Amino acid sequence: MMVNAVRRPLTAKAKALRRQGYVPAVLYGAHVASLHVSIPEKELLELLDHVTRSTPVEVKVDGRETYHVFLKEIQVHPITEKFLHLDLYVADPNRPLEMNVPVRVVGMARGIKDGGILEVLHSSIPVQALPAKMPPRIELDVSELGVGQAILVKDVPWPEGVVPLLPLDDALVTVAARRALEVEAAPAAEAAAGPAEGEAAKPSEGETPTG
Repeated sequence: MMVNAVRRPLTAKAKALRRQGYVPAVLYGAHVASLHVSIPEKELLELLDHVTRSTPVEVKVDGRETYHVFLKEIQVHPITEKFLHLDLYVADPNRPLEMNVPVRVVGMARGIKDGGILEVLHSSIPVQALPAKMPPRIELDVSELGVGQAILVKDVPWPEGVVPLLPLDDALVTVAARRALEVEAAPAAEAAAGPAEGEAAKPSEGETPTG
């Protein structure tokens, strides 16, 4: 994915740029001096429909220089939800990065038809990879999962050059039995409800009863 940008002087007012349909941004990172630019809001909206934080993005400045960046920080107005500012990190192409890559679950687990419940245990996975090899997302096909089954880190067909930073036996998604979940939830619900009517609460260890 690529967006266009233009250099902006530090004297340019951010509010004025936004009124003109631009979003202020700064590029910085490995071997690059901080570069202040503006990006057309329309291009930014289209970009964010297709990328994640771990997607390498090309930014062409003034139609000449191209930088390979990652979306480091996106500031959004809390009420209008308009973009206020972007931080774009320029990575060293020869140095591995550690990033959290979002998980995307695809398919319908067959265990759900048997009364199971799909549980996503990790919404993102920390990985290490060179910038050009960083995956935008990790897709987990759960179609063949039955009740009591899981996809572990070691079960994922990791792309070449991508190293997961979780233990290989960690479960990423699982199909749990509904009954098992209900049994686990029952003690917690009873504890939250407190003692039954007419039953005095027992003193804690080391506590002296009063009355």
